[in-house]
Amino acid sequence: MRSWHDYHLVAYSVDGLNRQIQFDVRWPYDADTDIDRATVLFSEVEGYFFEHDLGGNILDSITEVPVDAFLTHNADYFEQECKWGWPLFWRGDVTKTLEYLNDNAIKCLEISSSHGLSGWVLASNVAYFEHRTTL
Repeated sequence: MRSWHDYHLVAYSVDGLNRQIQFDVRWPYDADTDIDRATVLFSEVEGYFFEHDLGGNILDSITEVPVDAFLTHNADYFEQECKWGWPLFWRGDVTKTLEYLNDNAIKCLEISSSHGLSGWVLASNVAYFEHRTTL
């Protein structure tokens, strides 16, 4: 997975019905890069959490992290929040939830920023699509 370090997150959208999240990223610097603009698409999304959106966000990375460690770290929070129906993937404890996520080939993608939005996405797929600049 490409990290997208120093790319600007210029827009994002959540399509709950189709279980997709789309990030539109751009490289705004004069320095050359292999991709100027792209869409990062998370599909078969089981859950997500974003915070600190500043409108002008600069990504540090999008990194896959172990699902079991993620669940263990957040278990108390998920147990507290499940009273209100969130997160939908939570099955009452780490073991049952890990089994469910593994059965559905779900990955945990951590989003970190040097400025702005951070969080995570649980999804089975993440891909990117380059947008060519036409002259």
